[in-house]
Amino acid sequence: MERHRPDIVIVGLDTTDPQTAGLASRLRARNVAIGIIFILQPNSALDVRDIQGLDADGLLLDGISHRYLVECVNAVAIGKKWIDNKIVQHLLMPRPQQQPLSKLTGRETEIADLVSRGLRNKTIAQRLNVSEGTVKMHLHHVYAKLNLGSRAELAWAAHGRGSDRPNADLI
Repeated sequence: MERHRPDIVIVGLDTTDPQTAGLASRLRARNVAIGIIFILQPNSALDVRDIQGLDADGLLLDGISHRYLVECVNAVAIGKKWIDNKIVQHLLMPRPQQQPLSKLTGRETEIADLVSRGLRNKTIAQRLNVSEGTVKMHLHHVYAKLNLGSRAELAWAAHGRGSDRPNADLI
């Protein structure tokens, strides 16, 4: 950084890494006028305070389209702040009411866990040696019992239970 003195840096950020804290401050200490864009993992569990603490000029989710990346860079280049709409939606989405898991059968709990870790119905069906239609039927029951409307809400609800299960085996 000191040799090239970039106007903008784009950094892939793992919010679970302790070195993440204060990264923007350390970058700005080397170049006060630098624009900082962080690319976050989609499963990053951030709230508004965490976002503010990042002190970034731009925030994107990993996998965003090139068009949005260019839009973000252009905004930061002229001194504006830019945040991916999906991050805003995530922050504004109401947390589902935590429901007792006892409402779910063992198989529904198993399927809900696999869905909340990002697996697709086809993959779940293969893992459990059932048809994809059976997975869909169980998911329909899970959504009804927990008053959820989507896979995203299910993942959010599973994360909101304080699950400390790692997502290392995502496919």
